[in-house]
Amino acid sequence: MTTTLTARNATAADLVTILNEQQAHKLDIVVPATSMKAKDGLLVVKDSEPVISEDGVTTVNGVYRPTEVFDEGVSAKLGIPRQYLRTLRETRPDMYDQNVNGWLHGRKRRTSLPTIGSEGRSTISEEVLYPADDRAFLLRLFKGEGGEGVARAMLSDKYSLSMDNLDVLTAVMTGIRDSGVNVTSRVSDLSERAMRVRFEAHDINTLAPELLKGYRSPFDGGVVRAGSFDQLRQQYGAHHIFSEKDRPIVFMGFDFRNSETGGGAYTLTPLVEVAWCTNGLTIRKEGIRKVHLGSKLAEGMIKPSQDTLVKAGQLVAAETRDAVSQWLTKGYLEQLVAGLTETAQTPVASPTETVPAVAAGLGFSPDEQKGVLDMFILGGQMTSGGIAQAVSAFAQTVEDVDRAYEIELKAVEAMERAAARS
Repeated sequence: MTTTLTARNATAADLVTILNEQQAHKLDIVVPATSMKAKDGLLVVKDSEPVISEDGVTTVNGVYRPTEVFDEGVSAKLGIPRQYLRTLRETRPDMYDQNVNGWLHGRKRRTSLPTIGSEGRSTISEEVLYPADDRAFLLRLFKGEGGEGVARAMLSDKYSLSMDNLDVLTAVMTGIRDSGVNVTSRVSDLSERAMRVRFEAHDINTLAPELLKGYRSPFDGGVVRAGSFDQLRQQYGAHHIFSEKDRPIVFMGFDFRNSETGGGAYTLTPLVEVAWCTNGLTIRKEGIRKVHLGSKLAEGMIKPSQDTLVKAGQLVAAETRDAVSQWLTKGYLEQLVAGLTETAQTPVASPTETVPAVAAGLGFSPDEQKGVLDMFILGGQMTSGGIAQAVSAFAQTVEDVDRAYEIELKAVEAMERAAARS
């Protein structure tokens, strides 16, 4: 399997190239549970008829290597504890097969009974001890090239397939264009779970001296963000987008995120970005969120019609246009900055106690807590606002795409919790 599955801090052009490559290998099919089985820890699809479409004949049967996201789907749909399933995959793949196949196919007991009047002959009686799963599931796959493919996700047969990453991204960019606002894209991340793109409106900026009072970029001290440093330096510029780096400037932006594999809804979320270090303070309560649920899918290969794609794309484009037109204005930015500043000015009396406690309360691991504390000290802003900056800055050093996004989303909440402790 040669299709690229992940990217960290990719350019927008590179992301589109990867998505087009993935599109060519996608195979989405609804199959009954009994047409699936696990063998040597791999997914085997069997007993499914080839699908004839305008693209030709597509063979569905084959072997697919599960991703972690696929195993999470197996756990959720079959009721097998996730940690137990992970342990079996790592240490006992034979028992992984037995557990998965037992839930999919049930169990029968065969009994041999002698036939009356026929010496030496017998009949076989089958008793169903545990019935097979009678449901059908949507399998999101990547076809292999002459070998095994990739099992991306095991989802409900009510999961909406109206739009994929490339479709939604195209619609969002259409909405941005229709809004008439000058926007650039700098950060693009792709994982097996989700796609995330950050759009920035550098023209919508303002001074924020009180919000950033005492703050300095931790990255000026040699801290490197995740990904290729040369690539990041090229994206960020010689320093950052503003030549007056000593001025406390913030500008408007927003994050777009989508999942094809059940890892969350399609979201658009505004954020206030700091020019010094490109930290992002995400305003989650203002965002748009759409869950991918639709009508029940029939068995067989699934491919949305062009009419469905056009209608879904028009809706996303219109929602994006309306949101961007509201968010990407100087008045809206100043309103957000005023709200953040009030909370950000609360002093942090004991950083070594407060910062780890706040980070722990947000579900950060001990190593993550230490990383946030290090960023807080490097940032030099001894207030609750400094904790928000530290969380966002630390997220930029995390290699795992999904975890980095989860951490950054909690920056404003970390600030609010720190202020509440004072």
